[in-house]
Amino acid sequence: MREEETETCNFTFEGILERPHSYTWRDAVRHRNAVKLLARQLAFKETEEQATANEVATHLKEHQARLIVEAEKLIATSSSFADWRFPRPA
Repeated sequence: MREEETETCNFTFEGILERPHSYTWRDAVRHRNAVKLLARQLAFKETEEQATANEVATHLKEHQARLIVEAEKLIATSSSFADWRFPRPA
């Protein structure tokens, strides 16, 4: 015969809306993709309007370190990019 289970559940709803960790892998990937996209946009802005995709890519490759630093600084300081910061504020 099967023994009857007497264990009770201690589940509560107190912490269900809290994030389990201060950051997640998905947040890190999201931040990195935002930095890359913003660096590309900065490179496009620095080149002329009639610049080809190859010219923008070349400019990005030449100035990649500087553009990434500028993009990270912009994300860290601008309230418009608060959702893309890493680690995300609790």
